[in-house]
Amino acid sequence: MALNSTLMPVRRSVLAALFGAIACFGVVTITEPPGPGLDPDSMSYLGAADALVHRGALRIPVSSWSDADSTSPLLHFPPGFSLAISVPVALGVDPEQAARGVEAVAAFATVALAVWIAAAIAGPAAGALAGVALLAAPALALDHARILSEPLCFALLAAMLALMVFSDRPFLYGLAAAAAGLVRYAAVPTGGAAVLWAFGRHGDLRERLRRAALAAIPSALLSGPVMLRSVLESGAGRGIKPRLDLGPMARELGLTLEAWLAPAMPAGIGAALVAVLVTGAGIALLRDAASGRAGRPQPGSPARALMAAAALVAACYAAFVFVSRVFVFDNIPFDDRMLSPVMLLVLIAVAATFGACWRAWSVRGRGAAAALAVLWLAASAWGTVRAIGDARDGGWGYASDEWRDSRLGPWLAAEGRSAEIFSNDPAAVWFLVHRPSRDLPEALDSAALDDFAQVIAGRRALVLSFGQDYEPMAPPDSLARRLGLKPLASFGVGKVWGNLPRQ
Repeated sequence: MALNSTLMPVRRSVLAALFGAIACFGVVTITEPPGPGLDPDSMSYLGAADALVHRGALRIPVSSWSDADSTSPLLHFPPGFSLAISVPVALGVDPEQAARGVEAVAAFATVALAVWIAAAIAGPAAGALAGVALLAAPALALDHARILSEPLCFALLAAMLALMVFSDRPFLYGLAAAAAGLVRYAAVPTGGAAVLWAFGRHGDLRERLRRAALAAIPSALLSGPVMLRSVLESGAGRGIKPRLDLGPMARELGLTLEAWLAPAMPAGIGAALVAVLVTGAGIALLRDAASGRAGRPQPGSPARALMAAAALVAACYAAFVFVSRVFVFDNIPFDDRMLSPVMLLVLIAVAATFGACWRAWSVRGRGAAAALAVLWLAASAWGTVRAIGDARDGGWGYASDEWRDSRLGPWLAAEGRSAEIFSNDPAAVWFLVHRPSRDLPEALDSAALDDFAQVIAGRRALVLSFGQDYEPMAPPDSLARRLGLKPLASFGVGKVWGNLPRQ
């Protein structure tokens, strides 16, 4: 018996490492060329990391059309992910490959910690269930297929969750929360979750206040000031006003939850019914467990602690996103990417709860639980395979064949090599030629046109038009025509206007 109890932590760690290695290998595989997927956010992360190494400052390769410098400070995103990427970049690794490595290591940590948490609470089967669930979830897989900050944030949230449940050191889980906030601003409120958790634990008032203060120190010194600086310097705080049209947000949230509960099914009434059935079956199983006498999570047990901690962190995260959507940025989407941290926390808690409640369920309840888990995992895995296949079919975003094979990049590197670039899609410029560019004026009124004309007067300037018009910038074709710029070249992805001699 003593030998078995000694071996259990070893087996748990081996199981966690095995699933973590699978996740790491999976990320490396799905981000092979034509991956990883690239989008405008990717430009900010990669550009800031590259600038930190070569210029000594976190700056992104885009600025306002009126700025003297074609780069600007990293404000819209926190610095954590770019800082992580900069380490291998400083050693000579290409920024995109460095980001792949960071995400692969983060995937290892996330899945390994999830498996370890669930296995420690409810045994190896629960740990394996957590690992398979995280590997199968389409939303989590797609976040790892692109260069995004979410994977690193996942790893830090998983570490925070483990520390909250198994450690009585509030400074440590407060530090994990602060680190997550340095990777994603949406995760800054998890520092508040750490404080609430520390205060809510056992002890007299003085002891609880002491723990809460320890949990608050990291966020007060790290993620809080960084976010406040970003808000003040970017002017985001000036746009605070209530936007009470909650209909679009409710529809987005409904579609996202429907996709989570009924993966791989077309959106609509059928998927909604499946989602309702899955939710109802889950509630029934929990009630079954609550009425049982054996194996259910007891008050004060690790299983109860995990459910409470996961719910608290998820609630703080979701509440901040909701408030930001209503009062600050009405374009924040309630989609898979924005809400994926909540899904991560829920999956870990559900897997551990399944394992902890298993003995309390009747034979019929166990059969229903097993069938529910198998069906959801199978549908999720199928959805993940299809989603990753679609993303890799010709590449995703700026890594697609359309962009990689475009002749616009070579043209800019040759004919436009000494020109300053103004564009309605600066990220496209960065990924085509790895050069910074400026955006365009917001309006076509005479004052804005005169100011822009003065900026480009006497300079070799190009105006790049990429397909659709992007708010809040003025349509580049109309802008170029009204300024009398010449059409210099046209390619599948965009047009070039400028004051250079026509080739």
